[in-house]
Amino acid sequence: MENTKSPRFGLEAHQVFWNERGSIVCACCHIPYPGSDTWVWERWEEITPEMMVEIDREGGNVACEGCGKEPRRTR
Repeated sequence: MENTKSPRFGLEAHQVFWNERGSIVCACCHIPYPGSDTWVWERWEEITPEMMVEIDREGGNVACEGCGKEPRRTR
């Protein structure tokens, strides 16, 4: 699935976020407004490249639940 949307709220296209419930979204869809009640209460945060390496090492997969986009891996 290709994502043709632009990043929202001044975020970068490569950014991927998750919350404490395990929901994963890219910066182009379904991301709550940073600083909003939803952002704060659900504890949204960026999945950093370091986190991505650890997730890969453990055999996990990260993809946006909204569009299916997988972040680029830089190694």
